[in-house]
Parts: sequence; structure tokens; C-alpha cells
Amino acid sequence: MSVSVEYGDDVARQFANQIGAIGQGRARPALGRAVNRVTTMARTRVIRQVAVQSSIPRKILNRAIKRRGANFRGASPIQGVIYASGKPISLKHFNPRQMSYGVRVKIYGKMQRLEGTFMGPRPGVIAPALHGQVWQRTSAARLPIEMHYGPSIPAEMVKGESARAFESVIASHLPTRVRHELGRLLPG
Repeated sequence: MSVSVEYGDDVARQFANQIGAIGQGRARPALGRAVNRVTTMARTRVIRQVAVQSSIPRKILNRAIKRRGANFRGASPIQGVIYASGKPISLKHFNPRQMSYGVRVKIYGKMQRLEGTFMGPRPGVIAPALHGQVWQRTSAARLPIEMHYGPSIPAEMVKGESARAFESVIASHLPTRVRHELGRLLPG
């Protein structure tokens, strides 16, 4: 999953006079710097919002959500990308606690009860062979068991408050950064 910051036609129309005065050759790197700066700001805001809405630890989010800067050489579009890949995160990262009814974890900002799940033979004891993961039996027999997972970073990145935060950063900061970068190149 990815979201992109792109220097589009509406920004080009808004700053057409400044770009014409500077020249396309000098304006293109300035537009690339503006897009790169806004992409970095948007990544930070997306990480904050994903952490709040899903309770995924910031340490994991900082490693998983990446930024690819704009390539302003050549004729390709000037575009910065924020992307993440991966499968759902193990519940062991959400402070699981085994209780008498199953396991309790904090996901999506509130405590969740996962009845019939376990982490060890009894509450307070984590089985070393299970590595702190949350498991559930799939039948009445002792085995097989399956592991439970939490939210997925790519899915959380493009929904809810994180998507709104991304769009608001782009709408409010991209024109300001373009104006700043072009203003540095204009004479006087």
C-alpha cells in the first residue's frame, strides 16, 4: 500500500508565473525539494495517527512506513511516496495478558477480550515454546493451534484519521513549501 504526494496541475496553475520567471530547468529541483519536504511531514503525521488509531507501537511503525523522495530529473512526474508492506502484526506487540477467560490485549485504543485464547498453560505463565504469541485451539483436540494477529500497517495507513491527516498535510503545506522554494530562486 502506498500514498503519494504529487506536484499537480492545480499547483502548477497557481505558481505558473513564478515558474515561468525562473525557468523550468531551475524550478523543477525546487518543486522536488518542496514535494520531498511535504512527503516527510506527511509520513510523520501518518505514523502518529496510525499509532493512535490502531495501538501499534511507534517503534514498529517507524521501521515499517517508509518514504521515497521525488525524482525531479528528467520528464517524469514530481512525486513523493509513503509506503508500507507486510502482513498483520503479531499480538505479542500489544501487551497481551493471559487471564482465566483467555487473553486480554489493547488494540484500537481499548482493551479487547479474546476468549478461548492462551499464551501458556495458565495465567501468569508464558510457555517458552510459544514465544509470547497468542494462540487458539482449532478443534477439541490439543493440536492443531493457530496464532492470532492484530491490525496490518498498510491497511491502517489508508483509512480513518491517518488518511485524513495525510490529505490535510498535503492541502495545507504543499502550496506553502512550493511558494517558499520558488521564492528563494526569484530575484529581489
